[in-house]
Amino acid sequence: MERRKKIGVGMVLLGAGLWGSSSNSVEYLMVHQHFTWAAILFWRMVCTGMVFLGTCLYQKQDLLAPLKNDWKWLLKFVLLGMYLMQVTFFKSIYYSNAATATVLQYTMPAILLFMYLIKERRRPTRREVVAVVLALVGTALIATKGEGAALAISQEALFYGILGAFGMAFYTAYAAVLLKKYSCFLILGWGSLGNALLLGIFNHPSLEGALFDLHTAEAFGILFVLGTLVAYYVYLESTKYIPPAETGALAAFEPLSAYFFSVVVMGNKVGPVEMLGALCIMVMVGVLARND
Repeated sequence: MERRKKIGVGMVLLGAGLWGSSSNSVEYLMVHQHFTWAAILFWRMVCTGMVFLGTCLYQKQDLLAPLKNDWKWLLKFVLLGMYLMQVTFFKSIYYSNAATATVLQYTMPAILLFMYLIKERRRPTRREVVAVVLALVGTALIATKGEGAALAISQEALFYGILGAFGMAFYTAYAAVLLKKYSCFLILGWGSLGNALLLGIFNHPSLEGALFDLHTAEAFGILFVLGTLVAYYVYLESTKYIPPAETGALAAFEPLSAYFFSVVVMGNKVGPVEMLGALCIMVMVGVLARND
């Protein structure tokens, strides 16, 4: 493997690994520090939005351009993409754990595929059919732990996990339109602040009963600094070294990272059937990301 490709692969694996660790930080703050999911998400979005927009201001970008010229696309991105994706993901963690929520959200490529098949009015290729089957089998194994029709996770966890995958699909589709005209940090900055505004209106984030100590600071540090700022930076930088298709495929390392931290840090028990389900979904991502 040539040096540039090694750097790119290392960056995307680091980014995906940090995202996996950040989801476990969310679970830790909920379970041990008694934070509500809404409060964690609200403050994460506020901090993320301010830092990203501050970076754009430093780079002398036109901060108001997307608000003036593409406010309809930005509204769709915030409401149907970012808000739906983030809220359902955090609720899925609340009703299950970080690993399960992360893997269920990674059924997104199969959902996005269906959206584009309907839009393009065409039949799926053989590779696409294989990918969808892998997504369905993987989800079924995680939801039932191989025990037939009985759900092994709560109905709420499954519902919000799959709904989060739809949100991630909308997020990806709308972001693709906006990123043709604006920088990633500019779109994520406004998207994060818009998300925080919606959370404040509809979910009323409260810090009542939450514990503030060194462990809280550590968990928020992992969530915000490593799992958001550093993760996004190294992930986006990786596209300078390797093709986007390879970046997308390697990002499937995130569910594996989430499972690792869920077992090692949070002490959750993960059986072989669930791991097989996670593997099916990660392979599905790789199949769809692979170039012909």
